[in-house]
Amino acid sequence: MAKKFYITTTAPYVNADPHIGFALEIIQADAVARYHRLLGEEVIFGFGTDEHGLKIYRKALEEKLSPQKYCDQSVTAWNKLKQVLNLSYTHFIRTTERRHLEAAQALWQRCQDNGDIYKKTYKSKYCVGCELEKTDSELEQGRCPIHPNLEIELINEENYFFRFSKYQKPLLDFYAQNPDFVVPRYRFNEIIEFVKNGLEDFSVSRLKSKMPWGVDIPG
Repeated sequence: MAKKFYITTTAPYVNADPHIGFALEIIQADAVARYHRLLGEEVIFGFGTDEHGLKIYRKALEEKLSPQKYCDQSVTAWNKLKQVLNLSYTHFIRTTERRHLEAAQALWQRCQDNGDIYKKTYKSKYCVGCELEKTDSELEQGRCPIHPNLEIELINEENYFFRFSKYQKPLLDFYAQNPDFVVPRYRFNEIIEFVKNGLEDFSVSRLKSKMPWGVDIPG
């Protein structure tokens, strides 16, 4: 039986057209996938689009479309990349597809059953462009340096959190026992220091009243 090799790219949001920066990423991934096929391995190469989030929802409203209709129209440009760039990915996955929704909910349930998810009220600063929370050190004059034209939004709500801090010691033990796990090798010490500095629990949900376009929490 052939050895399996799995590779994937980031999932770009569909509210903007493909650009040269992402072309670089997926072509690099494609080159790695082709190399492992030459080694006789069974390659699973995943690529796809992120079609959820606040900026997708707001863009759909601007276009006077339902979020799903907007995504169905916008994903066309990303589908064309396979032919335009001669890509060899094996799976194109949209986050609005049923298989992704079911997989995301199954992962949530597994984490919850393992005691890794809990609820708490918190305050944070949020960049809609990045779809990420931001610390003060990541902001420049109160704005995200990547999306300086967007206002930082203040969040004060009760959400579910993933207990990331629980895995600090298990991860350090794993890296010590598997020093070749981190690729490229020169990133190994950087990863170790990152984990040693402490892992913080992070939010994995949003209130549906404030962010209505996402994957529903199971149950």
